[in-house]
Amino acid sequence: MTLAELLAERGVRNALIVDDACDPVPTAADMRSAAGEWVNFNDDLEDNHRALINAAYPPAAEKRFDELIGDDLYVAAVWSLRDQLDGLDEPLFDIYLRNQAADERYVGMAQERLEALGITCETKGRAFANNALTADLVMIDLYFGGGQDDAALGESKKLLAKAIKPRAAEPPLVILMSRSERLEAKRDEFRDDVGLVDSGFRIIRKSDLEAGDVLDRQLERLAANAIDTRRLARFLSALEKGVADAASRTIGLMRKLKLSDIGQIQQLLLDVEGEPPGSYLVDVFDRVLQNEIEGQDDIIDAAVELNGFSAAQHPPPYVAGSSDLQELVARLLTQNDRRLKLPGSVDGIVTFGDLLQPGSVAHGVAAPTFPVDLPPDGIMLVLTPVCDLQRSGAPRILLLVGKVKKLTAKDWSYGNDARTPALRINDALHWIKWNLKHVDTVSWKQLEDALGAGSIKIAARLREGHALELQQRVLSGLGRVGLVAAMPATFPVEVAAYVADVNGVPSRLNVPALADGAVCFIGRDEDGNPNLRLVLTEGGCDGLDQAITAVDPAQVAPTARTALAHIKASGDLSRMLTAGLDLKGVGSETWTLIPSETGADKGVPKMGLIAWNYSVPPVALSGKHLGKAGIMLLIKDAVADGAVGLDQAIRTGVLTAEPPAGMPTVDAARETTAVQAADGGEATSP
Repeated sequence: MTLAELLAERGVRNALIVDDACDPVPTAADMRSAAGEWVNFNDDLEDNHRALINAAYPPAAEKRFDELIGDDLYVAAVWSLRDQLDGLDEPLFDIYLRNQAADERYVGMAQERLEALGITCETKGRAFANNALTADLVMIDLYFGGGQDDAALGESKKLLAKAIKPRAAEPPLVILMSRSERLEAKRDEFRDDVGLVDSGFRIIRKSDLEAGDVLDRQLERLAANAIDTRRLARFLSALEKGVADAASRTIGLMRKLKLSDIGQIQQLLLDVEGEPPGSYLVDVFDRVLQNEIEGQDDIIDAAVELNGFSAAQHPPPYVAGSSDLQELVARLLTQNDRRLKLPGSVDGIVTFGDLLQPGSVAHGVAAPTFPVDLPPDGIMLVLTPVCDLQRSGAPRILLLVGKVKKLTAKDWSYGNDARTPALRINDALHWIKWNLKHVDTVSWKQLEDALGAGSIKIAARLREGHALELQQRVLSGLGRVGLVAAMPATFPVEVAAYVADVNGVPSRLNVPALADGAVCFIGRDEDGNPNLRLVLTEGGCDGLDQAITAVDPAQVAPTARTALAHIKASGDLSRMLTAGLDLKGVGSETWTLIPSETGADKGVPKMGLIAWNYSVPPVALSGKHLGKAGIMLLIKDAVADGAVGLDQAIRTGVLTAEPPAGMPTVDAARETTAVQAADGGEATSP
C-alpha cells in the first residue's frame, strides 16, 4: 500500500498548515525583536510621516511610543503606509520580511508534498480556529511571532488548544514544525500543554521539508496509528468529561448529608468503630465517586473500543528511558502523601498500610528504645487490621519488615516474591523487598514514643488492595489479592550499528541520531520469566534507516549483501525496532542472530546480528555469521548513574562486566588485517 493510499484509508484527506508567515499583516509580537529599529524609526520620522500615521491610527497621537510598539493596530497602520514613509520603514521590517519569505517557502514545500499525496491543503495564519474544526491533519509552527521566545510559544499553544477543544474526542493529527533548534526540547511541553495524544503528534524541522522522505515518514507513522490514536483520544475525552460529571453527581449525593445525619453516623457507628468522621467521609467519597465513574456510559464504551488495540503497530517512543509507567504503578499502590494527614482511627497514630521508616532525632535528644532493629534502608508495614487499631484496641501492633531499594532494571520483576514494585520516597522511585519471615510487634507506647521523638516516621501509606495482599502472604499464604499487575519498566541503553566491510570486518556506521539513546522494556512472558525488548527512539529509527540506505553494497562483504538488500527493501528492521526487538538469548559472549519478518520465503530467514556488551574483535566474522550480517547492533550499558545492563535485568544480583571494546571506524577497519580462522570457525581477538 502506498503512503497516499494509507492516508486515504485512515481518513487523512484534508490538511491545514498554520504559520504566522501566512498572516497578511504583522503583529506587535512579530516585531518584538526589532526594538532597536523601532527607536531609529521613531527618531527619523518627520512631521508629514507622523501625520500620515496619526490619520491611519488616531490614538497614536495620544500614546507614548513605548506603548505604540506593543499595539497591534499601530504596527498594522505603519505596515499599511510602507510605500509612503520614504523608506524609513525598510530597516524596521527587513528582518520580518526575510523571515516571512523563508517560512513561506517552507509552507509551500509542505503544501506541495501533501497535495502530491492526494491531501487537500489550505494555509492560515493565527486566525485558523474555524478551519481546524474540519482538518484531519494540522501542521503548525512552534512559534507565533518574530521573538522565537516563550511568549511566542505560548501563543502557538494557546491558539491550537482553543481550536481543537471543541473536537477533543476526534482531534486532528498534528505535526509541529519550526526553524528553531529548540524544537526537540519543546516537543513534550507543547504536546502536554495543548492536550495532544502522543501517537497523534509528530515534529519536523522546517529544513527537513526539503527532503520529502522525512515528512513522509512522519505522515506514515501518524496514519499507521490513526485508528488507535482516535480510540485513545475518545477514551481520554470521555474520562475528562465523565469524571467531572461523576464528581458533580457524587457531590450532589454528599450534599444530601445533613449535619444531623453525620451526628447520627458518628454516634451509631463511628464512635463505636473509633473512626474520625473526616477520614470516614473521604473514604465514602472515594468509593461513591468510583461507582459513579463506572456508571458513565461514554467511559465504558470508549474503554470497550480500546480493547481492540493491537500491539502489532505502535509508534516508537520519543525519549529513551521514560519512567512514566513506573510512576503510574507507584500511584496505583500508594495513597497521595497529603492523605496521611487523615488518621485511620480516633487517637490512632498509625493505620493499616502505613509504611514506617527510620527518622532523624534532633542532636542532643536521647532516642527512645525501639524493639525493631532497623538499618537506614529498613522499612516496616503496619499489618494490624483497622478494626483492631481503633482506639488502640490491640495491645501490640503487627509489623512486616523489609528493605527499601532504588528502582533499577534488575529489580523490575513479575516473580512471586513479596515486593512493592514501585513507590515514591523522598522524591525518588524505589521498591521494597519484603521479608515474609521477618514479622515483629511493638506496643503502642513504644511506637508513640518513637514517632514523637522522630526516630521513626510515617513515610507513605499503601492502598488497601496491596496492603491486603501482603497481609495475606504473611498470615495465610493465599497469594495475590487485589493487586493490579505492575506495568513493564523502561531503562536506558546505548546502541551502535555496524556493517561487515569487504573483508568481513565489523565497521561502525556513523549514525549521530543513535546518540539519543534507546530504551529497554522489561516485562514478563507467559511463564513469568523476564521479557526484554529493545526499542529505539523515533530519531534513532530514522537515523539508522538513513544510514543503512546510504551504505554502498560494493563496500560490504559479498556474502552479507543479500541480507543488507533485504533490510533496505523490506522495512523489517524498522518495524521490529518500533515494536520492540526481542532480546531473548542476547548476551556478551557472541553475536545472536536477528530474524527477518518477511524474508523466510526469499532465502533471508536471518538478516542481522545483535549483542549486548560484546567485546567485538576487530577481525573478520565467521562464516556462520557473515552471511546474516546485513546489520550488526551492539547494545551497551548506559553510562548514566544508576543505569544497569542486560545481566542485571535478567539475573538476580549485580554482575559486573567490562565495557565493550572500542570499535574501529569504517576507514580504520579497512586498514585492519582480516584474520580468518582456517576452519571457518570463530575468529578470535589477537
